[in-house]
Parts: sequence; structure tokens; C-alpha cells
Amino acid sequence: MEHTGLRRRSIIKGSAWSAPVIVATAAMPAQAASPTNPDLGVLFDGGGGADGALNSVYVDLGVPATGTPMTLQAPLVMTLNVEGLLTAATDERAFTVSASLGSVSRGAYNVSTRTTTITWTLPAGTKLPKVSTASGVPDILFTFQDGGSKTTTGRIKNKIVITSVTGGTIVTPSSTPIDSSVVRDVNQGAVSPNGIY
Repeated sequence: MEHTGLRRRSIIKGSAWSAPVIVATAAMPAQAASPTNPDLGVLFDGGGGADGALNSVYVDLGVPATGTPMTLQAPLVMTLNVEGLLTAATDERAFTVSASLGSVSRGAYNVSTRTTTITWTLPAGTKLPKVSTASGVPDILFTFQDGGSKTTTGRIKNKIVITSVTGGTIVTPSSTPIDSSVVRDVNQGAVSPNGIY
């Protein structure tokens, strides 16, 4: 009888020690595949018109080309500035902005800095493939109208600067701020491959 009791206690001890190991092992792959603060990559995919004329640009978002596609576990918020490069102009160049996923809000135009701030929010559950210009990749489309200024001669040209990201870290092509006129467009064969629109 005494031998049986010891054996039961040994089995109970063994199962108590093994249960947490099984739970931890099951949770680890899900955490690794879906981090709450993932590394991200962006591409500026612009061109289609001369600088300061009718033009458009996509800002594509995903995991870096070397990363693994994943699902956001928390909302992601990207802040971008659309900056006018004609220093003599006090008016804002007309443009529209829309996102393939999530929501976009547009701030008021700041005359002194010639800047309009855009906030793009992607909800938890958004799937992030590898960053590319393919369809299905979350993106924002900026459509710029003719840049003729009402207050001075010359054309208003614009660049886009990604100033911050909350809920993720951009690691490619660089860390924030990311200036379209510095990193340029991925589509180098376009009319405006220089990241200025």
C-alpha cells in the first residue's frame, strides 16, 4: 500500500511540472509570428506626372522583405507630413488622400511650415504581408492636383515625410523620419522617381 501512495504522488508531481511547459510551448509560436510591436518596411511608389503637376504616390506598408507576414495584435498609427517645397507660397496645393485599409484623418494646413499632417490608423487584426507595390498590401494613395500657386509664381512641389509610428517600428528603408525626397521612389522608371511630387 505504501508503495502505491508514493507512486501516485510521483505521477501528480510529474504532471504538475509538465503542464506549464506544454502551455508555454504552445504560446511561443503565436507570439513570435504576431509581435505587438513589429518591425515594418515602407515604400514610396510614386510618379506619373512632372514635379508640381498632376501626380500620385502610394505609401506601401508591410513587414520587411526578409520578414514573415503577420497579423497586427494592436492598432498601428502612422503620422505623415505632406510638405510644400515652394517657400514663397502661402497656399496649400490641392490633394486627396485615401487608405486601402484602416482610417485616415487630415489635419489643418500650417502656413508657416507649409505642412499638412496626415494620421493613418490600422486596426488590430490587419494582415501585413511583405512590403511591396502589389495589391493587397496596406497603402495610402496621395493624389496631387496641379501645383500652381495663387500667391506667387512657380509651382508648389511636395514631399512626404513619415514622422512617427506607434505600434510598430519602421526598420527599412530607415528609421523615422523617412523623407520621400531622400529615399526616393521604388519605381525608378516613373516620370518623377525622385520622391518629389
